Amino acid sequence: MIYCIYKMNFLAPLHTGHGDGAVTLTNAAMPLKADTVFSAVCNEAGRVFGESSVQRLIELCGDGKLLFSDTFPYCKDVLYIPKPVYRLDDGVEFDVENRKSIKSVEWLPASDESLKAFSEYIHTGKMFDTTSLCTSFADKVIHTKASLRNGTDDAKPYRVAMYEFKEHCGLYGIIGCEDESDLSLVKRIFSAMSFSGIGGFIGRGCGRFLFETVSDDNDCAKFIKSRLGTKADEYMLLTSALPKEDELKSTLNGAYYSVIRRGGFSFSAQTAPAVKKKTQYFLASGSVVRTAFEGDLYEVGENGKHAVYRYSKPMFMGVEL
Repeated sequence: MIYCIYKMNFLAPLHTGHGDGAVTLTNAAMPLKADTVFSAVCNEAGRVFGESSVQRLIELCGDGKLLFSDTFPYCKDVLYIPKPVYRLDDGVEFDVENRKSIKSVEWLPASDESLKAFSEYIHTGKMFDTTSLCTSFADKVIHTKASLRNGTDDAKPYRVAMYEFKEHCGLYGIIGCEDESDLSLVKRIFSAMSFSGIGGFIGRGCGRFLFETVSDDNDCAKFIKSRLGTKADEYMLLTSALPKEDELKSTLNGAYYSVIRRGGFSFSAQTAPAVKKKTQYFLASGSVVRTAFEGDLYEVGENGKHAVYRYSKPMFMGVEL
């Protein structure tokens, strides 16, 4: 498997929902989940390269030959990964004095040092030094906008939550592909999407970004790639994903995980108005499992005009905690 780490340096505010069922526009998330990235890539592929490219993407993902991670924040050259979902060892006392610092840490630099420090915290309860960690990558801002309806001049105001990234900060993700030519196609799709945008309100200029690949000389990229696709006693999910029904029991055995709701609506040129997608509950990225699973592309469309898939093919990082 060939792995490519890419950055999205946002030129405009980003709006995406949590996928947790809240319909208000003031409900917004900062990192993009893999199923959102997959849907955006398919929509852009259909718009720019035609329906055959969409079918190609679906086939590759369905066969596990094309993988997407969730997106995670970066600051300058430092790529951050989710803080693993894990419990303290039996008998270890929680570091009450530093509870606020512990709670504020959602992301760890992608390095051996940070994972070793987190592992020490698990086994001793002693909090590692968090002063050098970046804990805020973007500001959540509420924008007030107005819409005109029914051909009248009466403007109806509404509010939208968006994330505006701080200087030198943005999101990065990982693409895994078995074939270099297929990876090149996905990169071209991302390049095209960087102009049109990702997320909501792209028709109003939101979600535009600069697309670039991260050099293999980057220390964080070296660390991440060294842990992808390797054998380990435990694996941390880099993709929010749901095991197949026959994989669920073995996956959850001995696992430490959090669960997120994935719902929402499907938007495409063939579905107007928007189509409500089936609701599912996924293991969140950062969850730690002992048994790797295959996952699936789940069909979640309900209108029958064309198949609507939710991406759920996991990408794993081997960890030693």
